[in-house]
Amino acid sequence: MPMSSQCKAPLFRALLLAGLLTSGPASAVTTVVSPLAFDGLLTNPGMGVASFHDGYGQKPTLAQYPDTGFEYERFYWSELEPQEGVYNFALIDNAFAVAARHQPAMNVGLRFMALDEPLTGSKIPAWLIAKGIKGQWVENHKTFVPDLSDPTFIAYAQKLIGAMGKRYDGNPELAFIDIGMVGSWGEWHNSNFPDVPKLLDKYTPAQLNRYVDMHFDSFPKTPKVMLISGGDSLAWASRRSAGWRADCWGDWRNFSAEWSHMRDDYPQRLAAAQAAEPGFNDSWKRAPVSLEICGYMTEWQTVQHYTRAEVQATFDWALQQHASTLNIKSRPIPTEYRDIVDKALLRIGYRYRVSKLTFDTPLQIGQPLTLTVNWRNDGVAPAYLAYPVQWRVVNAAGTTVLKQKTQDDIRRWLPGDIQSRVVLALPATLPAGNYSLQTAITDAQGAPRVQLANKGKTTDGWYQMATFAIR
Repeated sequence: MPMSSQCKAPLFRALLLAGLLTSGPASAVTTVVSPLAFDGLLTNPGMGVASFHDGYGQKPTLAQYPDTGFEYERFYWSELEPQEGVYNFALIDNAFAVAARHQPAMNVGLRFMALDEPLTGSKIPAWLIAKGIKGQWVENHKTFVPDLSDPTFIAYAQKLIGAMGKRYDGNPELAFIDIGMVGSWGEWHNSNFPDVPKLLDKYTPAQLNRYVDMHFDSFPKTPKVMLISGGDSLAWASRRSAGWRADCWGDWRNFSAEWSHMRDDYPQRLAAAQAAEPGFNDSWKRAPVSLEICGYMTEWQTVQHYTRAEVQATFDWALQQHASTLNIKSRPIPTEYRDIVDKALLRIGYRYRVSKLTFDTPLQIGQPLTLTVNWRNDGVAPAYLAYPVQWRVVNAAGTTVLKQKTQDDIRRWLPGDIQSRVVLALPATLPAGNYSLQTAITDAQGAPRVQLANKGKTTDGWYQMATFAIR
């Protein structure tokens, strides 16, 4: 006697639960995809060689200077607040406008300054000097050097930095704030003022740390970098999670045949900072390392006569320090050195790619797609801004049927391999067929922002990773 449908149903469910039957098509097969790597230069936000004040009107061609994702600008207090409480935000807004016009758009780095050269005039506002703050006139009354311990100066400096932070902190295109306001050009020294006591002799660390703190208090969301000539304040800034910056990078005999920054200054300063703050050597893991040359690279060739070996050692050192940005000051790079620069730029900063993708296919209609994603950072540093990782599924007609953000935080992607697990909740209404799987690191609005070191880039900036089937 044939079994009734009412009897068949419980038996079918029991066999299914026991694993003696499969529902749908044959068992899924694990698919492993190794996307092809791209081995050329990438232009990405907040890394690489710097565009310095948009080249100050002398922008070199791409044949003379690499493309970049970073615009670096710095401004004097007298420019930013010409009248008390009236801020010239247009200067900084223009820096962001310059960065936005570049394709792809650049990030911006900023520094604020209160002193220049003895003969260049005062760089703090005249209205502030008129308040009777303490300080010293030099070079026949040409330049006023403020006393950094004066309470009135401190209060107004805090107000300035606070106003800048209120407007720009958290800006998604602000790569970092370079902690300035102290010393000539905000570089934490006054060695170009022979008639003024040396900065680190005149002030205690606690007095100078106030200026570190006002940057942290005003820009809590933005990465910070601190010049390594800041003495004990360098360790203090590192303790508060700053990265670091060095001027005169590449100096092997810029000032003297017997003394150089590369041999006789940087190693000692970095060692002292590590001794004072044991976490200093790992500061690159949380905030950028930024380097700036003395003069221009053409002078390395025509004045210092650096050999290729010396230039190679300079860029090797940058990689060893996990540098993200190199300020070569928007001036042509000698052809003799260009290949050294371009090779280093393959690793300066971050360089993300998908190295392997694992998933099971085919899927049943309504079944999620679970991905094991092996990412790799072939650079020497992570990114320091939080760009989302997204995946999308595209049907045969080219229509996106799913876009999903992951929980990945690319700021934690240190050099080497990173594994991520992603579950894509495919719509139950998706019909059977073949689909494309694509990924991108995007801005907050979902547009691709970071170029990957993978081949397969689509016309709209996503990266084709694999195909899969729904049966």
